[in-house]
Amino acid sequence: MDAGGGPRLAVGWVLGSDVRDPALLAAYAAARDRLLGVLEEQLPDFRWEMPWVERRLNPPRGALETLPLLELGAEEKLHRHWDYALVVVPNELIPRKRVATVGVPSSALETAVLSSARLGSAEELVERMVALALHLLGHLFGLEHAETGPMRPFEEPEEMAVEPFPVWQLERARRQLAESTDTRLEEQGRRWGRVMFYWRAFWTDPRGIVRDIVGYRPWRMPMALGRLTAAAAVSLVYMLLAADSWEVGVALDRRWLMAGPVASVLLATLAVFWGQNIAQVGREHGWREQLARTHIVLFGTLLLGLGSLWVVLFLVSWGVAALFPREVFAAWAHVPPGRLPVAAYAAFMATLGVIAAALGGNLEEEGEIKAELLFDEET
Repeated sequence: MDAGGGPRLAVGWVLGSDVRDPALLAAYAAARDRLLGVLEEQLPDFRWEMPWVERRLNPPRGALETLPLLELGAEEKLHRHWDYALVVVPNELIPRKRVATVGVPSSALETAVLSSARLGSAEELVERMVALALHLLGHLFGLEHAETGPMRPFEEPEEMAVEPFPVWQLERARRQLAESTDTRLEEQGRRWGRVMFYWRAFWTDPRGIVRDIVGYRPWRMPMALGRLTAAAAVSLVYMLLAADSWEVGVALDRRWLMAGPVASVLLATLAVFWGQNIAQVGREHGWREQLARTHIVLFGTLLLGLGSLWVVLFLVSWGVAALFPREVFAAWAHVPPGRLPVAAYAAFMATLGVIAAALGGNLEEEGEIKAELLFDEET
């Protein structure tokens, strides 16, 4: 199923449920063929392929968690050397934040999940599946929501219709797709050490990696993880009201207070990254540039998220110290009120709060943190 010239781009379809209904399977095949035709027409610079794989791991009825389906698609994508993967199921998807969802893209995994449960039947099912697939793939191609075209947000299946991408979105998609077709590091026939492999993986597309990290809005991540944020908040309240902590914080060497924030954020990121098994996505497939890029994006998102948490804790600590009588805190710290180093103490409190957050983060459900890091949106 390939046509045209140019670099090869493979968008694999993975059937994730044990579907036996001939009509539904025929609709899936028709949607795949129609999507292939749309992409060939709008992006003829590439040689599109859409292989079909059946992984009948789930019953065709009952709601399914999205994260395992995304990981299934990522496994197939890496194993079969696809560029992108689309996991299709007839089941309802269990939403995290919305009332209902029919699709979830993950730019980090270059994979999306599509549910046909609410899309109707027969011809309308095919049309809506293609419209939804274009929307999900658009996110994987680096596109944002727009007022027209496939990236237009929709609330009801009746709003779904196949539309062409605007010219400006096609140009951006071409740049993203051109990077996807470059020769992978593992295909260069060189022997790499782990550190050098990840270093080279980053420098193959540093702007794209940074764009992906920023696109996940990491500064909002801690607020979406209740146990992590609660652990940081409890530790902050306790330390602010403990006289011993004021005495210790004020007495610490300023060099420690400068190195402490960096060390605490880095150690907290490592603790959550490894403690929550975030690095285990596709690990059995060895060294792959796609997988290394995914790890870098996830680690960078988590690092900036915990860094932003440090900033919030610092500002809260500083604000509390400024609002309450300075004489009380100065007496606890055994220094004159005029010499109370509020900023230094706030840095000490924020550093301890981030460490506590790492402990709280490992109390989160593993799927909760992974979903927060991996989901672009719930459509």
